[in-house]
Amino acid sequence: MINQLRVKQRDEYYSLEVESGSNLLDVLRRENYFIETPCGGRGVCGKCRVTVNGQTALACQTVIDRDMLVELQNEEKTDILMTGISVQGVLDGTHLYVMAFDIGTTTIVGYLMNGISGELLTQVSSLNPQKAYGADVISRIQYAITTDAEELRKMICGTLLELLNEAAKSVKIKTDEIALVSIVGNTAMHHLLLGIDVKSLITPPYMPKVYEAVELAMQKLFSEHTEGVVRILPNIAGFVGADTVGCLVATRFDHLKKMTLLIDIGTNGEMVLGNWQRRIACSTAAGPAFEGANIQCGMRGQKGAIDHVEVQDGKLVFHVIGGGVAKGFCGSGLLDLVASLLQIGEIDGSGRLMNGKEYRLSDTDVYLTQKDVREVQLAKAAIRAGIELLTKKIGISISKIEKVYLAGAFGNYMNPKSACLIGMIPICLLDRIEGIGNAAGEGAKLCALSKTEYEYSKILASETEFLELASLTEFQDVFVDSLKFTEENDEYL
Repeated sequence: MINQLRVKQRDEYYSLEVESGSNLLDVLRRENYFIETPCGGRGVCGKCRVTVNGQTALACQTVIDRDMLVELQNEEKTDILMTGISVQGVLDGTHLYVMAFDIGTTTIVGYLMNGISGELLTQVSSLNPQKAYGADVISRIQYAITTDAEELRKMICGTLLELLNEAAKSVKIKTDEIALVSIVGNTAMHHLLLGIDVKSLITPPYMPKVYEAVELAMQKLFSEHTEGVVRILPNIAGFVGADTVGCLVATRFDHLKKMTLLIDIGTNGEMVLGNWQRRIACSTAAGPAFEGANIQCGMRGQKGAIDHVEVQDGKLVFHVIGGGVAKGFCGSGLLDLVASLLQIGEIDGSGRLMNGKEYRLSDTDVYLTQKDVREVQLAKAAIRAGIELLTKKIGISISKIEKVYLAGAFGNYMNPKSACLIGMIPICLLDRIEGIGNAAGEGAKLCALSKTEYEYSKILASETEFLELASLTEFQDVFVDSLKFTEENDEYL
């Protein structure tokens, strides 16, 4: 039996015939409608809300068993971080036009450059379309293994090609004039892009199937291109990928004299500790809470999101992106809110909300639940445990860390003081913290402009030690201690 499905978005209608019994979310995905599904469509996050024949419903839980009018929420533009630490490299001057991509779990950023002068001509960005299959890499890995890895590969290749075309059009050149592309991304994004089996990433000892840098013909990723080269930076470990290597390139990490901690906080938290003498990397499962996922009123950094909260005269004052009515909070706002509630005694050291199961911000429909606080605790404990165990492995106390680099979008927008107030970063490091923006993208840009930089990335990756936190007998104890919002782990300080 066939049902008629009409989809409305931004006053535009699209009609199609659908076989009765089809899942609405599957159909919308197939028709290239982006639907927010942090949980991967398991019906637990409640974010894929649509209107079906006038009634609110979850797309992932809706079966098409009659003719339907489905109204989708209008998507607001998301603020995507593009800038980062600026580094001068030695240019090849071989190609007139080159492009660099940073494929993040949530967003994709592309930079079109003049390969002769190094000038940035334009930059483009997009949400990662794979978000439709879950906010975190584990959800996507599981989808790839159990359902369709090729679909995820085609999605990412298609989006990269769209961004290539968009960048070329904006500077009035043909897309095939872009002769070289460099790419960074975490290990899961790397494997999914290249069609590499991702099962090894979630199977002990959780290591990549391919570590090495990959150089291939552009036609392998973009069939429309008959010429051109793609450079993909190397991986370090299962969850320390080419994006971290890009950060190492951009910071010239092997030249740093100060003992430096590099942290990139996303759905996965990657960290590197060291200096010119030695460096050790680790990864920790921070989860997607700081990207607004798995949070009741969480959202991306877009219009209507609370992005900062502070205490003034004992009351909470917050800022809304774009002004107007608050619709929810993004990661930086969530961090500030928890820190502020700790300050005014609405959350205790164990993470318990003092006045019940939720805290509602005055004059808004936005609230924080007890479950949200637990998500923050899990994320912050994962980061803190990683910091403590890295310092122990390298043989120093936390107080001996002289510099802290925060990379990535969340690190750029968050208030470092809030991170220290909740114990995610030790308070003794507060005045040593510096945001370096999208350092992974900066590393990718350098490797697009220079073969020497690309070779340098290989050296950095191969000479970086990796610490598998899950294999450490003390990890669980340190993690559990780090769940508290009180500073009790001073033996590491």
